[in-house]
Amino acid sequence: MKDHSTLLISDASRRDFFKQLVLGGSGLYLSPLLFQSCTSEDLGRPPFGIWEDMIKMLEQSPDHLIGRRKALVASKDPKAMTDFVRDSFQAIPSYRDFLSQIAHYTQYGTEMALRCGLATPREKAEILKDMLIEAGFEAKVVWEHTNISLEESKAIVFKKYIPEFDPPISNRKMRRWHKALDITETGESFEVIPDCMEKSEALAHDLLGKIDKKYIREAVINQKIHKNGVPSVVFTENGEEKYAHVFDPTVPFGQLHPTNEEKEFDNATALKKPKEQNITISLSCRNVMDKWNETTLVSGTWKLSELLGNQLQVQFLNNMTFGNQATKTVSQICNFTPCLALQDIYKDVAYLEERSFLGEPITLEGEKVLERYNPAVLSEEDSAVAIGNIHSFEGKVLPQAYPKVRLELEPKDAEGNIIGGLSASNFELVDNGESPIGWMQQNSISPKILLLYDTSLSMPVEYRGKGIKEFLVRTENMIREAYPSAKIILQETGSNVYTSLLNAKQVDADLILYATDGHNSDEYDESYQSIYDAGPPAILLNVFSVDTFYKPLRENMDFVEIAADDQEKTIAEIKNFVGQLKFPTYVLTYNSFDENESHKLMVKVKGTEHQIELSFTFPKNENILGNRMIGLYLTIKGTGLSPIKRVLAGYEPDLDKHGNALGPNRQMIDEVHQMLLGGAVMSFEREAPTLSLQLTEYLKTLMSNREWFEAFQDNETDMALEALGKGTLSYPSILLTMMQPLQDQVTENAITYPSGFRTCLIKCIPGYYSKTTRMSFDYMPTSEYLSITYSGLNTFDETVKKTAQLAILEAHMFSDSAYSQLHNKPLLLNKDRGNHEAFVKKALKEDFPYFYPLVYGGSELKFMDTSLQTRSFWKIDPLRGELYGILPDQTGGGSSSTEEQLRNLETVMKEYNKILTAIKVGMAIPGIGSAPLSIVAAYSFTLVRLYAIASEAIILMSTEKMDEQLSAAMQQLACNVLKAITVSRVKGPLSKGNSGIEFLIAAMGSNAPIC
Repeated sequence: MKDHSTLLISDASRRDFFKQLVLGGSGLYLSPLLFQSCTSEDLGRPPFGIWEDMIKMLEQSPDHLIGRRKALVASKDPKAMTDFVRDSFQAIPSYRDFLSQIAHYTQYGTEMALRCGLATPREKAEILKDMLIEAGFEAKVVWEHTNISLEESKAIVFKKYIPEFDPPISNRKMRRWHKALDITETGESFEVIPDCMEKSEALAHDLLGKIDKKYIREAVINQKIHKNGVPSVVFTENGEEKYAHVFDPTVPFGQLHPTNEEKEFDNATALKKPKEQNITISLSCRNVMDKWNETTLVSGTWKLSELLGNQLQVQFLNNMTFGNQATKTVSQICNFTPCLALQDIYKDVAYLEERSFLGEPITLEGEKVLERYNPAVLSEEDSAVAIGNIHSFEGKVLPQAYPKVRLELEPKDAEGNIIGGLSASNFELVDNGESPIGWMQQNSISPKILLLYDTSLSMPVEYRGKGIKEFLVRTENMIREAYPSAKIILQETGSNVYTSLLNAKQVDADLILYATDGHNSDEYDESYQSIYDAGPPAILLNVFSVDTFYKPLRENMDFVEIAADDQEKTIAEIKNFVGQLKFPTYVLTYNSFDENESHKLMVKVKGTEHQIELSFTFPKNENILGNRMIGLYLTIKGTGLSPIKRVLAGYEPDLDKHGNALGPNRQMIDEVHQMLLGGAVMSFEREAPTLSLQLTEYLKTLMSNREWFEAFQDNETDMALEALGKGTLSYPSILLTMMQPLQDQVTENAITYPSGFRTCLIKCIPGYYSKTTRMSFDYMPTSEYLSITYSGLNTFDETVKKTAQLAILEAHMFSDSAYSQLHNKPLLLNKDRGNHEAFVKKALKEDFPYFYPLVYGGSELKFMDTSLQTRSFWKIDPLRGELYGILPDQTGGGSSSTEEQLRNLETVMKEYNKILTAIKVGMAIPGIGSAPLSIVAAYSFTLVRLYAIASEAIILMSTEKMDEQLSAAMQQLACNVLKAITVSRVKGPLSKGNSGIEFLIAAMGSNAPIC
C-alpha cells in the first residue's frame, strides 16, 4: 500500500480491508443494512455496490496487469506504457534454446501473459506495440542489433519483475465500506501454511536422494542469445520516430540498447501465435450388463485458447426449475441432464452457448429419456372425454433396483377396453404420504424386448456381427405387425449365461430373447432364484439346436427354449409366443425413498374417484442392480496430448484385469447416483493469474447474482425467479489456493514455469447413501512444469523442488492426500524394485492388478510404499522433474469429507444449502438454484420437453400458495451466494513480504493459505 495520508498505511488497517471482504460475503446473517442503499456518497446497493467498488480498487493494484493496461492505453502516455511492459512482465526464455530464438519465440501469447505476468521477450514487445496502436500511435516490433552478452541477458532473465499485490485503498473508503455492510470486529480471517517451503524442500531432498542419476534424462540447455534479434518497439509520435526498448530494464525510454551504437534494427516478421490445440472432453458411463463398453453421455471440443483463463462446469443437472427445487424433495430427482458448460466472464451469452454442450436427459440406467419414450397424448378436450369414460382402474407395482419403482396401469371403459392416450399429469401418486414425480414411459401397448446375444466365436455367423443385427430387424418388423410401437434392444454378452440372464431379469423390459449356444463359463447361484422368477419371461434361442450345453441350464432354471438353427422358423415361433403374452398399456416409473420400509402407494386418476392402493417393499438383496450405471468417466483428449481419463464414480476398469475379475456391485451404483447428485468444475490456465486478477474475476462471478438477489430484496419473487432463469456464474474459491503460482518461481538461480497448461478438476459428491459429503481436488497432468537454471545444470532437481509445493498445498487443504499417506513411509523407486520381496506377484496378491499396470508401467519415476500400507505413490517426470502425488484413484490432489448427507424427504434447496455450507470450499453446484449461464436456453427447452411426460408440472412462476416456500428457498440461495466467500477463520502469523496477500485470500472465503 502507498504511504499517503489518504491510503492505508498499516497492516492493521489493511487487515480491516480484508475482513471487510469476508464479512461482506459471509452469509452469517443478512444484515438489515443489506436491504437498503447507502445514504451519502452512494456506493450503490450493498452488497453488490460494495463488491463493484472493490473490483475498481483491485483493478488498480500493480499486479492487475489487464487493469493497468486499460488505464495506460487511455492515458496515451508512451513512456508510461513502456515502463509498464518493461518492468511488470517476467521475461521467460526457451527451455532448450534459452534466448537463441529471442526474435520469434512465443510461449503463452499476449492474452495469457497479461493474466499471469510471464512473457517471452517477443511477447513483451507485442504487448507494448498493441497498446500503442490501441492508443492511436503507429507502432511496429523490430529486431534490434545489439551486443548484449550472455551474462547480461541472464541477469535480466533471473530477476523477479512481476509486481506485488497492492490495491490503493484509502481509510475513508474503508470506513464507508464498513458502514455500508455493518461490519463488526471478528478477528483474523487468514491462514498461512507453516513452513511450506521447508516442507517442500525436505520432500524434494528425500526423493532426489533416492534417484540414481542414470534414470534422469534432463535436456541440455543451449545457453545462447541471438544478439541481433532482440525485440523492441518503434513508434511514431507527432510525426517523429521513437524507440521503446523493453528487454533490458536499464535502457531509458526513447532509446535503443546502448550496445546498438549504429541504431540498427530489422522489421520483425509477424508473431507466430502459440500452437493451438483442439481439446475434446467427454462424459461417459458403463452399465451393469455391459461393463466393457462405454457410452458417451455428452462430448465437446474446444480450441485450447477458448478454455484458458476459464472454467468448465461438468454437471448432471437435476431437471428441476428453481420453483421445483424449492418445493420438491431430493428423492424426486429422477433423471439428469449431463452438460459441459463453458464459463468466460468476458464473453457474451451467444459466444458461450456456441461452446457449451448439453446432453440428453438420462435415467439412473443411462437411458435417454426423450429418445426412447415419446408417448402420443390426447388433446385436452379428448383427454377429458376419455377420463369421463373410465369405468374401472387396475394396476400393479414392481419395485426394481432401489430407488426405482415401475407402475403398470390399466384404466378401462365399461366394456373392459383399455383407454389409452392419457398423460402422466392425469395420474396422481402418493407414496407413504409423499408425492413423487412419475415419469410416463408409455401410454399405449409398446412391448420392450431385450435381445441378448453371445459374442463368442463359437456362435454361428447368423447370430454374430451383421447377422444378429439383421435378425433383430426382421424380428422387430414381425412383432410390429401386431404392435407398431414395439422396440427391440440389442445387448452383447459373454459366455456367462447365468450372470447375463440374472442382469437381464432386472431390466425394465417385457420380454427377453437370448441367443446363445449354451457354452457357459459361470455357475448357478440358487440365492438368486427369486430374481430369476420375478423378472420378465425369457426365451433362450438354441442357435445350434443341440442338447449338449442346454441340459445343465435346464436343471437349474425354467425357461422357454426355441430351436434357432433356422431363423425363419425361429422368428415365426417368437411371433407365436409374443401373441400369447399380455403387455401393459401404461407404464410409469418414479424414484421412491426409505429402502428398508414398507410402502403404501395410492395411484389416482385426477378429477375422478378412481384410485387403487398398492403395497410394496424393495427386494432385500444387495445384488438387485438392474442395468444401472456402474461407472462415470471424464476423458480429455487433445492434439499432442496423451488421453487423460478420470473415474468420477464407481467401476474402475483398470482394476478389472489380470485375473482379478471385478463384478458390478451395489456400492458402484450408489457411488454413481451420488455423483449425479453432485457436480464438478474444471479450471484452465497457462500459469495461475496474478492474485488481484483472480479476486476480481471471483467477485465478478458473484456479481452475476445481482439481478435476482436485488429483486428478492424488493420482495419481487416473480422477478427474482425470472432473473434466476437467465443463469448465473460460479467460481469455487478453493481455486484461489490450489491454482496459485509457485512461490519463488523466479530466483537469481532459476526460473520455473509450466510449458503446457494447468488444469484441475474439483468434484463435490454429496452423501446420499453414505453419511458423508466428499469434496476432491485433482491436478491433471497437463502442466509440464520445467526449470531453466542460471548455470544450465540441475534443471531436473530444481523442478522437483518447486513442484513439491503442490503436494504441501494438498496436504494442508485436504485431510486425505498423497503427502499424508506417504509421509515417513519407506519408499522404493519403481526402477529399482528388481525382485523386491514386497512387489512380487505372490506378495501383492489382490494388489497386483493395481501395481502392475499403474505403477510398474510407463517411463515416469514412481516411489511406492514398501510397507504396502497405501497404494498412493509419487510420480516424477524423468525429463523435466515435475512432481505430483498420485492417490489410489489416480488423481493428483486430495480430498476431504464432512459429516453431512442429503436427506431424501427434505427439499432440494434446503439440503444443498446445508452441504455446500458444510464442505467449506466456496463451491456452488450449477443447476442448484440456477443453471449455468451458457446452457440456459437449451436447458429450458429440454425441461419443457421433459415435463410433458411427468406427473408434476414444471414450476416457472410463483403462486400465492408457494410464496412462502419460494421465499425460504431464495433466502437459502442468497445465504449460499454470500457464504461462498467465507469458509473458516483460522488465526495464523503474518507472512513477511507478501504485502497482505494472505489477508485478502482469506477474506474472499477460500481459507486460502499461501506458502
